[in-house]
Parts: sequence; C-alpha cells; structure tokens
Amino acid sequence: MTRKILRPAGRRKSGLIQNSTLREQKRQEVANAAFDLFLRDGFHRTTTRDIARQAGMSNGAIFSYFKDKEELLFFIISHEQERAERHLVEQLHTASEAAAQTHADPEDVFCEVLTTFIRGVDRMRRFILLAYQETKSLNPETRRALIEREQRIQAALGKVIQYGVERGCFAPEAVELKAHNLMVLIHAWAVRHWAFVGKLDSVEDYIAFLLPQALALLKLSGNSRKKVRRGKARSNKQAVA
Repeated sequence: MTRKILRPAGRRKSGLIQNSTLREQKRQEVANAAFDLFLRDGFHRTTTRDIARQAGMSNGAIFSYFKDKEELLFFIISHEQERAERHLVEQLHTASEAAAQTHADPEDVFCEVLTTFIRGVDRMRRFILLAYQETKSLNPETRRALIEREQRIQAALGKVIQYGVERGCFAPEAVELKAHNLMVLIHAWAVRHWAFVGKLDSVEDYIAFLLPQALALLKLSGNSRKKVRRGKARSNKQAVA
C-alpha cells in the first residue's frame, strides 16, 4: 500500500502579492482611484466598495494592498510629499553649490528656488488640496510623519534665506517664521486657487506676483517692525487729538 505523503496545508500566497513590481503597480491603481473619490466625496463618505468599483476590482482585493482606508490616504499624500521634498532638496543642493562657487546674488538664488517650489506646488495642486482637507482623518502618528516632512521642506527653504542673511542681503530676524509664512503663501496657490481665477491665470502670473512680496518680507527687520508700531502709535495719538 502506497503511503500518501501529507504536506502542510499552508495558504498559498497570491502571485500578485509575491510579484513586488506588479503589487506596487496595483497599489498605485487603487491609490489613483481612491484619490479622485476622496477629493470629490471626502475621505469619510468614500467606502472601500466605492474605491474597488472605481479601480475595477473586488472589494476584498483592496485589502491585499492596503490594510484600511487610512493607510491608503497616507500613501497618497506621503508619496507626493516625499517626491516634492526630494525635488526641492535636490534643487537647494544644486543652487547652493552653484552659489558657493560663483558667489551668486542671494536674491537670484532665492528667486530660483522659490520659483521651482511654486511650480512644484502647481503640479501637485490636487494632492496638496487633499492633504489640507483630509490630514485630520489620519491618526496622530501618521499626521506627525507628514508634519515632519513638511518641516524638512520648510527647513530647506530656510537655508536659502539664511544664505542671504549671511551675505547681508536679508534681515537676520525670524528666519524660521518667515520660511513658514512663505510656505503658507506658496500653498495658497493650491488650497485657495479659486481666489486667483480671473486675476492670476497661470502659475507664472502667481510667481511674478509673489516674488516681490517674498523679497520684501525677507528684508523686513526688527527695526522695520518697530517703525511700523511707532507709526501706528503716532496715527492713534493724532486720531485722539
């Protein structure tokens, strides 16, 4: 009598999961489908069934690539944010090296980096809008990861400002705060784009509009703020008189 050899009845892994390239492609397909729905209907109103239908797969297949909607949202936002960070840091490194070798004018270096940054925001407008709308839906740990990456991008912008400070072109006060304020103004092109319709029709229009304001902000010193406060105080005294 032939003995039957029994093998462990382990669950066979899907070839789809084992193939890392194909798995990543499918993850991106799911993310693309979810992105449109999250932006249109909101994170909480979008169901995994909606995402599966949009991606052309079964509802259960979604969980082969993401454990839940939150992980999917984090993937969408962080993937684009990581790419933006890498691009900006590369641009900063290139600009800094060129500036150090040629003793480039700090205003020219700053304008070059800021222009690159704004154009990058224009390309990612919809992703940035989703991040502003839905980051609150993430848990504290994943929110912290996104904030830390945002802070690294802000720090890169701060280094360009510091280059101008060290050469006496920009005021030395509140460099970090100025970098933060510039980040808000740059992101306004994405999150408040509706406000520019009919006034600034392209990203190049916005760059031309923002650069002089940005340079003026960087040159504002503590003494300048004191003069503003003194001017207001004199106006108030005159009004009372």
